[in-house]
Amino acid sequence: MPCPADPMVEATLIADHETVMPGQTFTAGLRLVMPEGWHTYWRNPGDSGEATQIVWDLPDSVSAGAFTWPAPEVFPFGPLANYGYAWDVVLPVELTVSDNARPGPLPISGEARWLVCEDICVPECAQVSAFLEVGEEAVPDRRGAGLISRALEQAPQVDETVEAAIERAGDEVIVTVTGLDPAEIRNAGYFPYSPMVLDHASEQTVTAEAGGLAIRTAGSGRGTGNESGEGIIAFETRVDGRWVHRAVEIDPRSGQLFEVEGVVASAAAPVSVGGLAWALVLALLGGLILNLMPCVFPVLSIKALGFVQRAHGHEAELRRHGLIFLAGVLSAFVGLALVLAFVKAAGGTVGWGFQLQSPLIVAILALVMLAIGLNLLGVFEVGTSLMGLGGKWASAEGDAGAFMTGLLAVVVAAPCIGPFAAGALGLALAQPGYFIVAVSAAMGLGLALPYLILSFFPSLLRFLPKPGAWMVRFKQFLAFPMMGAAVWLVWVLSFQAGSAGVLFVLIAALSLGFILWALKSSGVLGKVAAVIGALALAGSLVAVSQADAPSIEQRAEAWSPARVAELRAEGRPIFVEFTAAWCVSCQVNKQVTLNSGAVREAFERTGVVELVADWTNHDDTIAREIRSHGAAGVPLYVVYPADGGEPIVLPPVISPDMIIEALESAAG
Repeated sequence: MPCPADPMVEATLIADHETVMPGQTFTAGLRLVMPEGWHTYWRNPGDSGEATQIVWDLPDSVSAGAFTWPAPEVFPFGPLANYGYAWDVVLPVELTVSDNARPGPLPISGEARWLVCEDICVPECAQVSAFLEVGEEAVPDRRGAGLISRALEQAPQVDETVEAAIERAGDEVIVTVTGLDPAEIRNAGYFPYSPMVLDHASEQTVTAEAGGLAIRTAGSGRGTGNESGEGIIAFETRVDGRWVHRAVEIDPRSGQLFEVEGVVASAAAPVSVGGLAWALVLALLGGLILNLMPCVFPVLSIKALGFVQRAHGHEAELRRHGLIFLAGVLSAFVGLALVLAFVKAAGGTVGWGFQLQSPLIVAILALVMLAIGLNLLGVFEVGTSLMGLGGKWASAEGDAGAFMTGLLAVVVAAPCIGPFAAGALGLALAQPGYFIVAVSAAMGLGLALPYLILSFFPSLLRFLPKPGAWMVRFKQFLAFPMMGAAVWLVWVLSFQAGSAGVLFVLIAALSLGFILWALKSSGVLGKVAAVIGALALAGSLVAVSQADAPSIEQRAEAWSPARVAELRAEGRPIFVEFTAAWCVSCQVNKQVTLNSGAVREAFERTGVVELVADWTNHDDTIAREIRSHGAAGVPLYVVYPADGGEPIVLPPVISPDMIIEALESAAG
């Protein structure tokens, strides 16, 4: 965008040296001086805003690094808050002169861009430059060095003695810090580099604990919960008898460094004893139901009962084999749970909710559910080789046979676990590691429980149901819940990828069916057909991943001068909202006023046409229109009366009553 001739912010480029030597690294600084009441933004601007940037124009002999950001201030605005700088700020940046730089003039320049806000926000830019010399001896610039030195003092320092951890407990974020003496600092605050960690407007409660400093505040609720907590701790400390601003950089690990009073150290919402007990009951029932699955029943009913019969009726040996069989089942389930708990503790996402945010994953899950349904209906078979292997291993004599049968019972259950265990596992995976292990162990106990009972009470063998036609019908019946899940997933996909995404996933389902049909042929043509089907399936999934989400009906039309002229010619009242995503005032006005029920009802009642001019990206037409109304930036609200009178410009800070009155007046 063209830079204004007279920007509100005075921008200059300073340096800590007048003369530099070849191979030397020196520090420059972009200095921004703002009018009273206005501010620019930090690297993480908070709820809205935009970080200051500079596009360098440097000689070939000079290279530049990134800004060093001094600790910011907090600027509350209604329900939102931003991070930035008021009055005067210097953003230092290191520049390096190459070893082969020639003696003589060394001009450094660039175009600085920033957003300055008060009640309105104005994007500005300016060409900045400084002129140095390359010589045989370095000569400092006292004034520039002093300004840059003060900025660097307020920038975050790396302190190896300071350690930090971040804990996400429900809706709360707790940062624990050691290495800072709470008695020697005041007004501490946590500023993360990622905008998705905190609710920026929430108050931060700082307490001195036995182990160090604890900072508690609300989480943002917008991210995945796995965002890095890297950032700074800013505070005031005494230097030569006066309080000065300082900051340290932190890259906190997950968890807590010490126990914080009143906080349960858990990355998930606290679980009550009753909730845990109920989850264990459900997991136990899920494990019991697994015994009825057609792919599990043959191995468990024949092989598990086989080791009971080989015990020759000795009750002590029967019980020992039953317990060893249970140990095999629990080893497999708990082993799987420990793997999942480790992935979760390492920051991995193991829950279903995160996966369902991806259209590609939703499409793949729908195809998996369809494939399981087709398997249950007998279109193709999975698991027979595992059963054969299980029969061979489970025939081993003694304790080894009992243990291997328990392990393989879980392995064979894997293809059939979906219809019944997904809910229990999904609940467990959203909880701490101990919860995952406990639920998995309960599920394993449920799977092994019938055979454990039989090993202690062998007389009950006569009550076991005999394999027969009912198993086939039950297996086929289970296909329909799986296909129902596939239907639901396609419905979810329709909101993520629109009608195009649904079309491509249906093509993928058709390709899957074609592959299964082709694989039944043992000839070359069948294999070629299966490869063609696989290519069609892969292409369809790629198309799903690239499909656009369906457009959502907006509450307002897009603004254009032609549309305004057209509506005015029709004698229609018009309300134009000039806004931008980076404008904090715009977002507050939208949330508090424009989206309120009373204002929405007033728009419908008066028939005022609502237009939105989105200035998030540079647009010369919108910029000219803003200036034509005597405004410097956004937010800007303009009302055109139905009678063709002069447009009315509303103030940047609006209220529902003000908007309703303006709408009624414009409608006549």
